[in-house]
Amino acid sequence: MEQIGFVINTKNDMARVVVNRVSACGGSCSSCGSSCNTNGVELEIKNTLGAKPGDYVELRASASQILKTAFIVYLFPLLAMIAGIAGGITVFKSKGYENYETYGFVVGLVFLGLSYVVLKIIDAKVRKNNKEIIEMISIITK
Repeated sequence: MEQIGFVINTKNDMARVVVNRVSACGGSCSSCGSSCNTNGVELEIKNTLGAKPGDYVELRASASQILKTAFIVYLFPLLAMIAGIAGGITVFKSKGYENYETYGFVVGLVFLGLSYVVLKIIDAKVRKNNKEIIEMISIITK
């Protein structure tokens, strides 16, 4: 997966790059009539090419890494919440609580919160190991 980004700032060996999102209609919003407004996404990536503010750079990301990351970020909290709700309902129902669904839902919310703590730990570990999902591959001349 390759994209073009615009370098807006550099600091030490990192660059802040704005990448335009591609809309569902493929960028030709006038053809679909939904008039969606796609904002750019700011990324902070390793400046391996010595890009300067104002440069356009070509970025590459592994599709498998993107899918793996999306699974972890989106599905892990959902699965944790569902497991918390199901487990909470089962436990509270077996203990004879009258409002076992409400208590199960609260346990699901606790599991959801804990999943975000786990994601924060995973993020810190990935940053520490310096695993780059997105990399600069070339500077595009103006």
